[in-house]
Amino acid sequence: MRPKISVQRDIRNLILNVFGFLLLWEWLRPLKTVTDTQETTGFVIFICVSFLLLFLRVPFLVGAMIKLFLILYMIHSLYFKVPFLELSWLSTFLADIVKNIGLMFQANWMGMTPIFRTLLFFILLWLLSYLLHYWFTQQKRILLFFVLTITYITVIDTFSPYDAKAAIIRTVLIGFFMLGILQFERIKEREFSKHIHIGKKWALPLVVFILFSTLIGYVSPKAAPQWPDPVPFLKGYGQENANGSISGIKKIGYGTNDQHLGGPFIPDDTVVFTAKTERRHYWRVESKDTYTGKGWVLSGKAENETFHTENTVLNWYEQKTELEEFETEIQMDLKYPHVVYPMGLTSVESDPDIHFSVNPLSEKISTYRGDEGVKLDGYTLQYQYPKYYINLLKEVTEPGSLEQNDIFKKRYTQLPEGLPERVKELAVDITITKTNRYDKVKAVENYFQANGFVYDTENAAIPEANQDYVDQFLFETKAGYCDNYSTSMVVLLRSLDIPARWVKGYTEGERLDLSTYEITNNNAHSWVEVYFPEFGWVPFEPTKGYSNSNLFSYDLGTPGNQNNQTPQTVTEDVPEVEEAEETLATPASEENEGGIADDISYAFSWKYLMIVALSLLLIVYVLIKTRMNWMTYLYILLYKNKKDEDVYFKAYNALLKQLDRVGFKRKEGQTLREYSIQVDKFYRGHDMEQLTLSYERALYRKDNASEEWNKSIELWENLIKKVSS
Repeated sequence: MRPKISVQRDIRNLILNVFGFLLLWEWLRPLKTVTDTQETTGFVIFICVSFLLLFLRVPFLVGAMIKLFLILYMIHSLYFKVPFLELSWLSTFLADIVKNIGLMFQANWMGMTPIFRTLLFFILLWLLSYLLHYWFTQQKRILLFFVLTITYITVIDTFSPYDAKAAIIRTVLIGFFMLGILQFERIKEREFSKHIHIGKKWALPLVVFILFSTLIGYVSPKAAPQWPDPVPFLKGYGQENANGSISGIKKIGYGTNDQHLGGPFIPDDTVVFTAKTERRHYWRVESKDTYTGKGWVLSGKAENETFHTENTVLNWYEQKTELEEFETEIQMDLKYPHVVYPMGLTSVESDPDIHFSVNPLSEKISTYRGDEGVKLDGYTLQYQYPKYYINLLKEVTEPGSLEQNDIFKKRYTQLPEGLPERVKELAVDITITKTNRYDKVKAVENYFQANGFVYDTENAAIPEANQDYVDQFLFETKAGYCDNYSTSMVVLLRSLDIPARWVKGYTEGERLDLSTYEITNNNAHSWVEVYFPEFGWVPFEPTKGYSNSNLFSYDLGTPGNQNNQTPQTVTEDVPEVEEAEETLATPASEENEGGIADDISYAFSWKYLMIVALSLLLIVYVLIKTRMNWMTYLYILLYKNKKDEDVYFKAYNALLKQLDRVGFKRKEGQTLREYSIQVDKFYRGHDMEQLTLSYERALYRKDNASEEWNKSIELWENLIKKVSS
């Protein structure tokens, strides 16, 4: 059997007990977040006392009495109002224990009282503190518990609101220090030595390397996740998907239920349809008009209207909008019982027995064969593509005639009664200097391109019961995706009495060739349409990283452009058809709309600078700590092959410096020969004395120094290596 090193009340043991307490404390920290436990101070005090008693090696019975007293006091302070010394509460407590023991024999775990569960938890902490103390003082092992702690914290961080960033850093530091100390203790056992102590020559490098590696890990850029986040799978369980069925996974894509917006989703590159079209544009499915504070619903149920080929129900444009006719062919991969269509749809061509049912509120076009809904493989669309003149849109300063209609006004300027006032105040602040509707709308649209907003599909928050979805995004998180941006823009515009509505569908998709686009679930999107008198509904794109696919330009002709000449135009913020398409599933703009570069690269540059600085500091530290080794070979490289008259003197002085660094400091007034005898006595040889005699001949007798050096090179090299080893 290997000899056991007895547990001592020394600094090393104190450090291990402190670290063990801190490691166990990390298991208690998340309880306030993930359970209904609101008071953990008593548990923390209990494990602290348990480790202290174990460190002081208090006899078992005495320690047990102290812990039992502490448990009773903690339970009394949590559950009983009478004074502690008034023993009436004790009889109630004992009766509760007897009752719960009976419930245990009946396997009625849910019926156990909070008092008994608290008692069991104290007993569990008692056992854990003893086991941890035994593991790291007797077995010199902590790796298993360290790994379990990291696993526990990361799981809690992933599946609960608990933020474990600081906890992970603390645990890694504590665990690495304990692993280092216990490794040293195991080395002591293998060497059967009780006289080796943790000194600064061992402890300082341990501290430096642990702190350095932890800091490097903290400030280094993090790679993107290699697997999809499991949280959206669980959060999306039971949500309604596109065809109205219940899906176990929440992925990006078209869905029918918009009552509760928010929360993360995972990408999905499943192809929905392909389109042959000459123009890039968004694909509509439906719109919603009533904002509830959590999401979108329709304001009522309207009687559907039917058409067979020509669209006689929906109209988006008024007389001042310039239009151009186009055609597109749709081939569906995922089949839905509705049509995806561009704004300005004039007709749909499909099988002769197909007719189309339109909800005039949502503008959703469903497909029917007889009385049954049908999913089409493909169809051809005729539509009108609009061209908007900015200078004409800026002429809109007053409400139009349609806005005098109470039903229209109420529907498209509706806001929930509980909308926070600061949302309305923000809308006024954004547009306070604007005098026309277009400039106000653009000011709101551009507001999201700066002011700290980021596009994020993974960390999009879900509002609490008392939170407004838009208010949370505008003032708290500022992180989200298209639903956050589009809903917020609609609400801000409605706060200014500007009619606006929320539209959902798909972006233009990815271009496969000159006129073919592929639209996937990743292209599912929502945007904003704003009403302009005499123009109709005009689309806008507030989501950061996306661009409006419609054509906006300035009319540089005569005011009003009443003649028949083709007007000259200068486009504004309009991507050309020939430009390469962006991948809209994960948008990221390199510049914001004002031409000001984002601060992302600047922020990362500080990380890189810190990494470089820390790396240089570590290199310098390693070079200083290992200078005895590398300087030896540097001296050999410098002097061994040289033949000049001065090389001997330089090489000998280098040897003296190395001896001084290892602790053989030459005393004042001590001759070289006396010093050499002292060195040889320690190294048990005569090499230093022989080398010194040769050196003195070269120095004092004026003999040929290079000749003496040639005779002594090997002796000098062996000696300097021995000194530096």
